[in-house]
Amino acid sequence: MNHTNDELVERILGFNNNLLIKDLFEIMNEVLANRDIATYKHTLRVAQIAMAIGTELSLSDEDLTVLELGCLVHDIGKTAIPDAVLLKPDLFNDQDRRIMEYHPLIGAKLFAPRLHDDRITNIIIRHHERLDGSGYPQGLLAPEIDQLSRIAAVADEFEALTSRRPYKASFSVQTAIGILQYEAEKGTLDAKIVDGLARIVDTLVLQDVTLQPTGHFMEEIEHFRRDTFFRDTLSELYNYRYLLVLDDLKVLGEKDTAGYLLLLVSFRGMGRFQVDNGVIVAGQVHDEIGQRLRDTVIRYREKRLNYDGSVMLFRKHCDYMVYAEGDSEESSRELIRQLREKVSQTRDEWGIEANCYRVWFPRSTSIEDAMTRLFSLQVQDAETCKTDDS
Repeated sequence: MNHTNDELVERILGFNNNLLIKDLFEIMNEVLANRDIATYKHTLRVAQIAMAIGTELSLSDEDLTVLELGCLVHDIGKTAIPDAVLLKPDLFNDQDRRIMEYHPLIGAKLFAPRLHDDRITNIIIRHHERLDGSGYPQGLLAPEIDQLSRIAAVADEFEALTSRRPYKASFSVQTAIGILQYEAEKGTLDAKIVDGLARIVDTLVLQDVTLQPTGHFMEEIEHFRRDTFFRDTLSELYNYRYLLVLDDLKVLGEKDTAGYLLLLVSFRGMGRFQVDNGVIVAGQVHDEIGQRLRDTVIRYREKRLNYDGSVMLFRKHCDYMVYAEGDSEESSRELIRQLREKVSQTRDEWGIEANCYRVWFPRSTSIEDAMTRLFSLQVQDAETCKTDDS
């Protein structure tokens, strides 16, 4: 946050106690950081982008201050959004989207009774509004949307487009500008503001977002919250998408291992087993298989600070996936042998056919690319089997 003199802050917000004002925004940002670090970092970047646009458009110092403060708390309403929506590593369904679209209203409700200046509240409630009325939460039209809110909308979307998410890759700066220009042509975003961003985007340098040091208890709470969201309550196994989130957070390989193994246990015969034995029995057998694989994985797991361990087991629908860090593929040989042994027991005891696919990747390979490669082996094998059957 850029520092302003007390007189300017007092004139903008109409409060007598300037320290209280500054503390309010700092506390709100701390609350947001404790609730969701990703959203906190997003708001800081949006504030930087909006300030750069506002400077390019020659806004007054007062408007720049309001713009920065408003952008810093524009997503504060997400503190009330349930984890099932806020942390979802996938595209939203209709209900998810409806819940998420309440966050501007929640944020505005927090600030409106406490600020004499409506401009910050407007940024909070209008940063998802669009000039043609297609935005939310109120579906406002162009005459009802002020300039500062329009700038916040452009900065917010640009940051979202250029940031990686577990369910999407990041767009390049030029691609993102092209998307914004297309939306401006359609009449959803302010063309002058988009043009202003386009003029400075090549020289736009965002400061690194750093968090103030906190006690280890906050890290433990954040890890528990994240882990619990992705872990099945009954089986205690993680959804495989959790690995994408860990990769996005850049916490994997914290002990500088050379690479990692991905192994997929694919049960080709589970569907037939379910038809022959019923859903309940099939579910019990599937959980038993998962427990055996989990026991094997735990024996080879080394402690990690920011995630469960060097070897982790994930569930992908009816299949299981293992992630194992190491200095070479050779270091995972015994783990692979024991996993294959458990898979063989599945065939011997229940007659369920299963295949194992594995690939070793250097640490520089993203989890998304690694999963794509691994799953392609499964698809190729399935297509070969179809050809052989025909």
